[in-house]
Amino acid sequence: MSKFVYSLNIKQHTPLIHFQSSQAGATLRATELKPKLDRFLLQKVKDLPCVINANGHRSLEYKVKINSTNTNISIPKAYVKKSNTDPAIYQAPYFADAHKSVMSVNTLQIEFFSYNSQLLEAIKEYIDYFFVYENFGTRQSKGFGSFTRADISDAQINKILAAHENPVFVLGTCKAYKDAFIKIDSFYKKLKMGINKPYFKSLLFRYMCDTYKIGWEKKFIKQNFPEVIHGEHQPLVCRDDREFRYIRALLGLAEHNEFRPNGGKKQVRIKSKDGIERFKSPLIFKVIHSKIYILFNKSYQDIMDREFTFSLGKKSADIKTPSQFDMYEFLKFVAKHENVSEVK
Repeated sequence: MSKFVYSLNIKQHTPLIHFQSSQAGATLRATELKPKLDRFLLQKVKDLPCVINANGHRSLEYKVKINSTNTNISIPKAYVKKSNTDPAIYQAPYFADAHKSVMSVNTLQIEFFSYNSQLLEAIKEYIDYFFVYENFGTRQSKGFGSFTRADISDAQINKILAAHENPVFVLGTCKAYKDAFIKIDSFYKKLKMGINKPYFKSLLFRYMCDTYKIGWEKKFIKQNFPEVIHGEHQPLVCRDDREFRYIRALLGLAEHNEFRPNGGKKQVRIKSKDGIERFKSPLIFKVIHSKIYILFNKSYQDIMDREFTFSLGKKSADIKTPSQFDMYEFLKFVAKHENVSEVK
């Protein structure tokens, strides 16, 4: 092996939603991996030689080659009937059925080529951290596209998780990725919006009510747009609330909230008054071996105390996101109510 090349084998733990899934050898793309790895290394290592392009983005001078030999194609759906016997279809927190996912049967080989020895050493030192912390492809925050070094041990994984910039939690174990996705889907609904049947109050609502005495946007919507009211359940109420806030935005923005009164459909549109168009969830679910880990970043701080306009037809009303929130404290609150524990 050339001194200018560093290679390793990686194992895929969950399917990767791939826009070119029908092509032979479709797998993790170097065009996604390299920019993410560049940003990761530049955060971890000072004074790495880099190139600055016309847009001001920094990139490192190395090439990536990913070799794939065999993949299975499957179809993620938000709901799968028990009677469905197609082994390619599985339930997952995903709603665009036009896309398919790919899963490598064998390990993948990645080769990094660079004439810069400092850069290759940095890749060697941090590549395991990178793969443990990151997922790839569409819906990566919900556990899709999880990879690690093929021969990484559980002890090494725990050491890397303990070194994460924020505390990491574990959402129990799973037999296979299909079980993991069902578990992630159910858990995330409990976190953000709650569940109708059987009725379960949103943990985010309960935390914001208990900690900051803030009511959530669902009651605000129904007060301002009563035509969306449906069903037997009354909106959740924080009895001591001082104000309403758009709290679900902390776990990711939506373009609209959909309601189905009297068998119809109404959409309350959501638009930022500060020009914020996208904000993905700061939570990332990482499936490795038989465990589901919950990692988070502090990107939610960028969206705090921002104003949004909710509209339905010609009517509109403005509401702000919370001015106070701590993800770590929230997950500790969640751990008291669900089978979640902090990785030590």
